[in-house]
Amino acid sequence: MRMAKAQQKYVDRLRNFLQFTEELCKIDPTNSREWGKLKEDWEDDEDYTEIIKDCEDKDGFNYEFYFDYFQSNISHIYGRILMGYEVLVENACNPELDYLDYNDDIKKGLELLEKTEENERQNTN
Repeated sequence: MRMAKAQQKYVDRLRNFLQFTEELCKIDPTNSREWGKLKEDWEDDEDYTEIIKDCEDKDGFNYEFYFDYFQSNISHIYGRILMGYEVLVENACNPELDYLDYNDDIKKGLELLEKTEENERQNTN
């Protein structure tokens, strides 16, 4: 199966948004003091600066702006990233394992390739 690969910038954008959201979930963003502390902790990190800026209005954090940021910057990429992972795992990985490793067909192909290369080296010597 062929599928277009998600660009690295989209993977990075999703990671940053999820990390930001994880931090946001630890506070009450409508509390000016807690929101201010989160901003202060992350204001020097350029990965979060745009998110923080886009989530604020003149009164501070705004959920509507947060959801708008998600719709504008994240909603069109997370599906491709997750689907890409699923396609990779379903087509190239051993489904019996709880870690990523090649499936049996790929392993057999790699073993055959290794044997073929070894035979060619022996034949050239």
